[in-house]
Amino acid sequence: MLPRMVFAATFVACGSVAVSAQERPAPPAFTTAQAERGQASYRQGCQDCHGSSLDNGEFGGPPLKGGYFRTRWGSGTVAVLYGYVSLTMPPDRPGQLSPQTYADLVAFILSGNGYAAGDKELTPDQNAQQGMSLQR
Repeated sequence: MLPRMVFAATFVACGSVAVSAQERPAPPAFTTAQAERGQASYRQGCQDCHGSSLDNGEFGGPPLKGGYFRTRWGSGTVAVLYGYVSLTMPPDRPGQLSPQTYADLVAFILSGNGYAAGDKELTPDQNAQQGMSLQR
């Protein structure tokens, strides 16, 4: 009887690990080169409002890093952040940048918040972004 209980306990424990690993959302995917492109775009169109360091803008844009970012975006997905940025920014011409430029900008913002760059670029495809969690 004892060997069966050990086998059953091992099976249940291994099954729990496999399920939780499958359910864990992926981290954001972007490359260093993409974040650098995003930084160049940010300097041209975002820096005046949000600041040179993502949190010191002259014209009242909310901080894009630190506690404000974590509170506002930290429990969501990349798709939610990308959707907001691409629909509302820049304020004088919302939605007017290319989908790739918005993806590059989001990559820069993620990089500025300590998310690790990898070997795969952030795609503008919001369906793919939906599986990328901003939770840490």
